[in-house]
Amino acid sequence: MQASLFIIGNNRGIPSPIHLFRRFRMMLSEKPHQAGFTLIELLTALAIVGIASAIGMPMLSQFVEGAAVSTQTDVMLDSLNFTRTEAVKRNTRVTMCRTTTGSDCTSTAAAGDWRGGWVIFVDDSTAGNTGVLDAGETVLRAQSAFSGGSKILSTGNVQDYVSYTSNGQSRFDNTTAHAGSFFFCSGSGKSKRRTITLTAGTGWIGTKVLDISPNCTSA
Repeated sequence: MQASLFIIGNNRGIPSPIHLFRRFRMMLSEKPHQAGFTLIELLTALAIVGIASAIGMPMLSQFVEGAAVSTQTDVMLDSLNFTRTEAVKRNTRVTMCRTTTGSDCTSTAAAGDWRGGWVIFVDDSTAGNTGVLDAGETVLRAQSAFSGGSKILSTGNVQDYVSYTSNGQSRFDNTTAHAGSFFFCSGSGKSKRRTITLTAGTGWIGTKVLDISPNCTSA
């Protein structure tokens, strides 16, 4: 008998051509699966997103505000330490004053408000005044105004400037020591505050984290 051109079936599990043809016809007749969401599933997902946003957004906002307060505290602390170091190194008075112009010790902000920035300069003019950037005095560093709604407020006798002498002490012309605090607060008042305190007669600067309070300068 002449050999068949096709293997109808065998013990090796190889499908016959007829079986393959039937499978092919079944695949063509099948409808594609319709993927998607039902209305209930969509509404449920929107509700979950809304709840997550209501909980997460305030927390994110407080985190951003807290980070800004911490950064501004670090910048002020670095500037005060720099002022003191330069006074000792140069063996002369160096002053840090608040400013809103960026080029002198003029500020249009309320008393004790340092958010507009500050200038650090060699306050060695014999013809000028301490705490004032006089002609010919060298500017060492200038800090621009901070963006956002945060606050940098001061109390005590550091509301306009801090001046260090060659021995590292913060003093006025009449040897009165600078003593006061800088407070760093968020605009919303919902983040923890920071403070930097100058101790009279030591030149020592201390930092501290304060609890949330609507009053920025409360101890």
